[in-house]
Amino acid sequence: MGESTIIKGFESNGNDASDIPKRRGFSRISVEGYETSLHAYDLKLALTKHFASCGKIISIYVPRNAEKDTIQSYAFMHIAGEGALEKALELSGSDVEEGGWRVYAKESPYQGQYNDPAGAKHLEIGVTGYDTSLPKIDVQIGLSKHFSSCGEVTNVSIPTDDSGGLYRFASITILGGKGAVDKALKLSGRNVGGWKITVDMVLPPPDMERGSPSLCRRSAPKRAYKMTVK
Repeated sequence: MGESTIIKGFESNGNDASDIPKRRGFSRISVEGYETSLHAYDLKLALTKHFASCGKIISIYVPRNAEKDTIQSYAFMHIAGEGALEKALELSGSDVEEGGWRVYAKESPYQGQYNDPAGAKHLEIGVTGYDTSLPKIDVQIGLSKHFSSCGEVTNVSIPTDDSGGLYRFASITILGGKGAVDKALKLSGRNVGGWKITVDMVLPPPDMERGSPSLCRRSAPKRAYKMTVK
């Protein structure tokens, strides 16, 4: 992809993109090598873990191919830290542990922002039962894999305390159609690599058909650890 390529789904802010990393203190990397059949969030988690040694991952943009309904074959990362660019380029051609594919990285001067499709219907579930002694990224990857059969997992949020320790209640956002709620509840109580994951809260999209005894339309308090699904 050349520097002058205009990518559908991105909007330039009109600034000289090549100067942005210098002014903002981060490096912009483009990555390739993954299968486009991956879900965007699973790719973000894999890239976050793989490039963690390069610096602080500020953001990851994964463009989507609207015609094929898949992700594009390239993604963009912002990494902050001294020598972040050089460290990231050193990992080019290395194997990604999560996924079994080889990543290729290069510097990208392009500055833009990917706009997610409007109208997406997301389901939110609250879960407990994972190992809070593990690194946050590993728990996010594990939970994303566990609930992937319910739909496309778009986010796994795990609060941390002041010392960085994980709270035992995580929130998972899933882009799923009809039946996603029942699929999520069927996964409750199953053992996952020694974890016994329990679904404690279900918050369906506002326009999802209601009346099911499995739905709970309450938001989880910030410090809540346990909610009963009615």
